[in-house]
Amino acid sequence: MAAYSNMTFGNATSSDVAGQVVMPKLDKKIDLTTVGSSDSTVKKMTFSPDGRYLGIVESPDILRTDIVVWDLQLGKAQSHIHCAYNFAALPGYDLLWNRDGTVISFGAAEQWDAMTGAALPNNPAVGQSAKLNRDGSKLLTIMTKVDGSYIYVYDTKTWALQKLYLDGLTVETAAWTADDRILAGVSVTRNLLGQKFDGRTVTGQYDTAMRLIDPSNKEVTKAVWFPAESTGDPKSPFTYAFPIGSHGISNFVTNQLFLDAGFVIDGTTLKVSRYQSFDKDDIAPGSFGMGFSGDGRYLYLKGASFSFGGHAAIKNSVVDVASGTPVLQFRGAMDHEGGLAVSPDGKHLALGDADSISIFNLQ
Repeated sequence: MAAYSNMTFGNATSSDVAGQVVMPKLDKKIDLTTVGSSDSTVKKMTFSPDGRYLGIVESPDILRTDIVVWDLQLGKAQSHIHCAYNFAALPGYDLLWNRDGTVISFGAAEQWDAMTGAALPNNPAVGQSAKLNRDGSKLLTIMTKVDGSYIYVYDTKTWALQKLYLDGLTVETAAWTADDRILAGVSVTRNLLGQKFDGRTVTGQYDTAMRLIDPSNKEVTKAVWFPAESTGDPKSPFTYAFPIGSHGISNFVTNQLFLDAGFVIDGTTLKVSRYQSFDKDDIAPGSFGMGFSGDGRYLYLKGASFSFGGHAAIKNSVVDVASGTPVLQFRGAMDHEGGLAVSPDGKHLALGDADSISIFNLQ
């Protein structure tokens, strides 16, 4: 299959849906200098399942990651956790809550009591890029070994493990679909050239694919392949045609995976589409943080105002998911770090801004 042969682009205009969008209204600010170093930088955030608490990952210095659990109802820190190493900005480390909101984990194994901050014994999970499925009952990680990559799937109640081998391909990214299948972005190694995968022969080392895998083995693996793209440079004649290594989040309502590089993959058909912010030159519109409205119809993108390099500011955007077009801009929390999170009930939006968090009302 040729690169982008199944790609579609929305053609709706802002006026098609703008009347239905609620302008985010600033509700409160969280000043993190009251609970830690004045030099802390917010990296990412996640709401608890009931929306009362906000888990905040921050970096107080270049050697350490801290986690603050903030009680939004009482307006104070519930717990403050100090980690030994600074993994705060790594895309393979996300802050995850268990289903009842009592335990938080960062990465695959390390976990703490969310209310007290007390360290708990590590769970048995190993690997990178840990992600929970829609109801939190399963956790996936990526494991790379000599014979290729595996996706490990854990039952979060019993920690029973299922290993999914991907035929020697290298897994760059993996995410859950709404129906508990897995979308995996894969690349090839030189020793796989000439081999056949998903009904096609790998002809170039820069060939990549998105594969749809059913862990229950009830359905065969589906895939869309992206052949290497010509660069026109004799010294480096080929490059990757699709950003399979981009960080992504799942829209479980629409069953789509949104990559921060502006691409969308349908979790049923594997159709590829695009979305964009108001800055049409922004090649990675979701890189500063993204999240979805409670009904899945809108995508929130964090903007940034840059104090270096002369780059123009990128405003916070609200994107219509169906068309991929931006329909609303709003101000607030414009530091180029900080992240974005939406509460599970879709009522609140959190934007990080260096050493503070802005909480917006979405009702």
